[in-house]
Amino acid sequence: MELTVLRVGRIPYLNCEPFFHRLEGVRLVDLIPRVLGQAMAAEELDAGPLSLVDYVRLESRLVPLCYGIGCPTGARSVLLFSDRPLAGLGGARIGVTGETSTSVELLRVLLALRHEVEPAAWVGPEEPCDAVLLIGDQAIQRLTRGPSAAHVIDLGLEWRAWTGLPFVFARWAVAARVPAAERRAFERALEAALDRGMEALPEIAARHRDLGWSAAEVASYLRNFAFRLGPDEEKGAAEFLRMRALLGTRAC
Repeated sequence: MELTVLRVGRIPYLNCEPFFHRLEGVRLVDLIPRVLGQAMAAEELDAGPLSLVDYVRLESRLVPLCYGIGCPTGARSVLLFSDRPLAGLGGARIGVTGETSTSVELLRVLLALRHEVEPAAWVGPEEPCDAVLLIGDQAIQRLTRGPSAAHVIDLGLEWRAWTGLPFVFARWAVAARVPAAERRAFERALEAALDRGMEALPEIAARHRDLGWSAAEVASYLRNFAFRLGPDEEKGAAEFLRMRALLGTRAC
């Protein structure tokens, strides 16, 4: 039986590159995290690394894989550029990139439950604000080339310091409607692609010179992630979801 070519969402960030560097036999569709979740919900994709909150929202329609974007320590690309420390952001205006689904929820949890402060408003990243949350390559470029900020706060580090657990920003999943044979074939292809990607960090770094990092810095950044999710990552994800539930589901 001929297997269908799966439509796979690709987040065009450096931290996803090891999965996609040599992923073969699929049709890749470049989408930012928030839109990737929408595309999976609309059945416009068959698989992808879903933002954790989007994965949970669609969980009944998905088969999870043991891959994702786990962060044992600092994320280095989920950054709040702020005039004040986190604990001083009560009554602040916080700008948020439109690309995020999970990172803004992590920021909400940290502000409300760790520091017990509430911002006055959540606004777009280009509006006047006291702090702005950027993710992915945007965050790296701001860090290396953009205007400075009094405080550059790594949300992955904040989470680790508070809970002692890794944070999971994204989880790979395949739509449950995909036949089991095709799902297994894709999982094998993804595993092989990740292995090849981690062996090709100099090539990946060469393609991302625009970020302002050296090849060694790119390699260090990528080796920092847990791309295969283990028990600690599962605990971290569960703890975040528990805390998020305490805040309810009001929109930011």
